[in-house]
This record gives sequence, C-alpha cells and structure tokens, in this order.
Amino acid sequence: MYRSILIPTDGSHAADSAVGQAYEIAERFGATVHVLYVIDVDQTNPFELSADRLIEAYEEEGKTVTTETADRAPDGIDVVTAIEDGAAHERILEYADDHEIDLIVMGTHGRRGLDRVILGSVTERVLRQAPGSVLVTRPSSEADVTVATAEQAIDRAREVVADDGHDDVSVLDDPYEQGRYWIVRTEGDGVRFNVHIDRSSGETRIARLER
Repeated sequence: MYRSILIPTDGSHAADSAVGQAYEIAERFGATVHVLYVIDVDQTNPFELSADRLIEAYEEEGKTVTTETADRAPDGIDVVTAIEDGAAHERILEYADDHEIDLIVMGTHGRRGLDRVILGSVTERVLRQAPGSVLVTRPSSEADVTVATAEQAIDRAREVVADDGHDDVSVLDDPYEQGRYWIVRTEGDGVRFNVHIDRSSGETRIARLER
C-alpha cells in the first residue's frame, strides 16, 4: 500500500514522535523512508546574524537531525535524507510530489529558531493541501525532558559558562528553541557565547560569538 513515506522533521520533541510510527509502517509495507529537514529562515533575526551565518547553523542542525533520524531505521529499511530551504509547507508538498510520496507522517507541533511555532502551522497546511495521505502524531509526555523550560535553560547556561571559567555571567536574550536544543545567548567577562542545550539530556556545547 505504501511504497514511499516522508518524515518532515525539525528535530523537536513533537516531530520526533512521528519517527517511530513512520518506521513501523515502513516495516509493514517494505517502504522507503524519506527524512526531510527544511531551512525556513525568517527575516527577523534577534541576534543580528547575517542570513548566511544563520543558514549555515541550520544546515549543521539539519545534518545532525536527518542523520540521527536515519540511524533509527530498522534493519532492511532504505532511508533517503534531504535538506532544503524555503517555506516549510511548500517544500514538504513539493518534495512529496517530486518523489511520489504515498504517506507523510508529521508531528502535531514543533519549535524552531527565532522562538516560533513551525510544525503546528505547517502540519495544518500540509493536511489541507497534500494530495495523498497524511498521518499526524501526537508527542508523548514531556515528563522525561531534562530542560523543559526557558528558565531551566537559563540556569543551565549560566552554570556551563561559569564552569568554563568566566565570571559575571549574564543572559543577553530570551532563550529560543532550535530543533531539540535550547539556544541561550550569554556573556561572561565581556565575551559572548551561544550555549546549546539538549532538552532531553541536558548536555551542552558552547559557541563563541564574534563581535
């Protein structure tokens, strides 16, 4: 019945909820699974980064998200990964048409950069406009999420920057979510950083920002 299944994902908890169901269906029918990450950069940029730098950051995130999603495939399931840019719902629909997708499996909502909802509005548009079947999944409880709120992300970011040897740590902007990460812009000893915090595990990495 299904030969090709598409999973659009931004790496969020909600988007991740679709992956397991998509692979279950793929196993049942021997379908090929396509994992699609769309770079949808808004004109608004709270960090005053150039568009090229913002896109580059999303491309790295996209590679990580699509690779990790593909690695979860059961043995014997063929997986194709893709990263495209543009309006998310348009790219999803165009990809489905170009690759003769029989079923699109999506989460009910998700969050991406610039602190805005993506998969919620995108899912609604895809449901209305897709010529084929669309399966919408609901995320499981977020009780297992280690860093669930912006306040927790701020506390974690302060702790990490201080542990890195910097004093007088301050948070410059409200945290925002990019895929499965919180991004917290901080400053310590006059040096600015983006602290990336995995919402599920609490693991962190620090990127120094150029002035």
